[in-house]
Amino acid sequence: MKIVRVIPLEKGAFKTDLTYFTAKDIKNGSIVSVPIRNKKILGLVISCQDVMNAKTGIKDMSFKLKKIIEVKKHSIFRNEFIESALELSSYSVSKKNSGVISFIPSLFREKYDEIEKFSPKDFLKDGPWIDSFKDRSYIKTEKLLLQAQLEDRISFYKTLIRGYFALKKSVFIVLPTGYDIEIFYQALSKGIENFAFSMHGGLRPKKIIEKYEQIINSPHGVLILGTAQFLSIPRADLGVIIVEHENSSVYKMFSRPHFDLRIFAELYASKINAKFILSDTLLRYETIARKETDSLSEVYPLSFRTNFNGLIISIINPNEEEKNLEALPPLGGKASKFKIFSEKSIKEIQNTLKNKKRVFIFSLRKGLATYTVCRDCNETINCEKCLAPVVLYLSRDGKKRMFICNRCNTEKDSETKCANCGSWNLMPLGIGTETVFEEIKNKFPKVKIFKLDKESTKTAKEAEKIVREFEKTSGSILVGTEMVFFYLKEKIDLSIIASFDSLWSIPNFKMSEKIIQLLLSMLSRTKEKLIIQTKNKNDSALLAVQSENLLPFVREELEDRKNLNYPPYKRFIKITYLGDKIGSIEAKKTLREVFRDYNPEIFSGFIAKNKNQYVTNALLKLDPQKWSLPELSHGSSIDQNLFNLLSSFPSTYEVSVDPEDLL
Repeated sequence: MKIVRVIPLEKGAFKTDLTYFTAKDIKNGSIVSVPIRNKKILGLVISCQDVMNAKTGIKDMSFKLKKIIEVKKHSIFRNEFIESALELSSYSVSKKNSGVISFIPSLFREKYDEIEKFSPKDFLKDGPWIDSFKDRSYIKTEKLLLQAQLEDRISFYKTLIRGYFALKKSVFIVLPTGYDIEIFYQALSKGIENFAFSMHGGLRPKKIIEKYEQIINSPHGVLILGTAQFLSIPRADLGVIIVEHENSSVYKMFSRPHFDLRIFAELYASKINAKFILSDTLLRYETIARKETDSLSEVYPLSFRTNFNGLIISIINPNEEEKNLEALPPLGGKASKFKIFSEKSIKEIQNTLKNKKRVFIFSLRKGLATYTVCRDCNETINCEKCLAPVVLYLSRDGKKRMFICNRCNTEKDSETKCANCGSWNLMPLGIGTETVFEEIKNKFPKVKIFKLDKESTKTAKEAEKIVREFEKTSGSILVGTEMVFFYLKEKIDLSIIASFDSLWSIPNFKMSEKIIQLLLSMLSRTKEKLIIQTKNKNDSALLAVQSENLLPFVREELEDRKNLNYPPYKRFIKITYLGDKIGSIEAKKTLREVFRDYNPEIFSGFIAKNKNQYVTNALLKLDPQKWSLPELSHGSSIDQNLFNLLSSFPSTYEVSVDPEDLL
């Protein structure tokens, strides 16, 4: 009899591998059907040993072993694919089953027997992934950076695809959303329609299986444009993997286990020795820095030039026109009046609508006061160090108000005076989608106005329906957040950023980078004119875009991150505890004691209490070489001691490697 350890390919709170018995000798990497909780699920075999060798372990078990129901004819997954998923699970300190199922489309598990018929049978072999930290040599994969305008990237891809087809190789372009995939499919599939395939979760299951069969059976090289999960399709001739729109936040899973799909694609490319390319109009700052730290090469010299293509950018300071402001009510006070839009902006909207054209107004979601102005001289209250607008928050203990700069984290007392006139008469302002929507309705009562944000739209289908209707309605207005960018297919005639200053209100150490990305997104989706309303025309991000050269700005930001010990020069690992007051006090003591050798920074969330639950964070700043994988950075490793400490915490503690923010 054999004792078999299995990773369940099913969502659920499986803290460890499952153990079964069988009379068969099953190879590592095999897919099996196993019984659990009165149902049958798929499992991945990670070890199979004779019962005599496992006798001691069997005696210690507190449950009766069950028998494996069925051994599938063969695995539909390449060994390297499974290995990549398990290594990323270790890097992210998550359960093994979470790692594997996160990178397999649910349809592939649900329709396994049907898909198995099409898949090749030569991928099953004993794999080194049983021990994720095993020291071994890796083939050095060619890794490249491509930073250029979209038109130039498309042109490069067309040439690359023809070259790889000539070599009888396939190409996989990873994209963040189904919308992006369809756009790139239209641009790249002309002339090769029989060999180009789009694969994403928005397709009907029947269509996905049909395309899967065509991809597997094609004797010719193929072009696959898909989300990262479809890298699970086992094409043995995959010669290059491209991560397009590399800067998209969609690649980082928002919920547990917070996997970064870009890292998974890079791991997989390294293991199958496929060329790997990271590509975008502006790559993440971490990626740009890797040119030096990890010796990544360039397809072409990185382009930091912006191209407006005749687009007019108008920067308007409402202070130059308006002295009558409307504020969010101070605590216990009444609201004053102010005009959200300058007269110039209103006139531009009127002219655009008169010509039956469309208007998009970008605004942040509703929330806190996003910046503060002086009632007496109308000046914005800025950070003395970096000149970004400061934001009014409640202190972490909830007892007092304080100003915080979300760019450099400088804190100021709420009794701060205006630096321009010395007045104490300060007023917090906030312009969210709801405020903008109501103002536009009042200004243009007869115009069709659409709104798109997370509060008003719950599903992707609802969001897409709103945008499609907006694009079909001439002389209409769309008010929305960055969600709009995922669904717009047509360029907008007039775009307006209602309050550029409020962007700095978001507490994120990557905010300057995200603001540049927002500006580039607005520019790429606007046809004629972009209006930016701001009280600070000398904002460094605005000046960088206006100069049409982002290189000095990026260099300065990277230098700031180095001085502040921020990524990419440090690896951030955040541990978060959510619980009652007593539990939070104990959590702080535990985190400080357990990680004392790693100098943890212990702090509460910006919103310290939410629904009677208290947020406690611990931040570890590590040398990146001490928490990485050899495929990502030569000579790096995982700190085994720290891994064991992080893995020992219960589910009430959430671990996030490379967190997007420190809230």
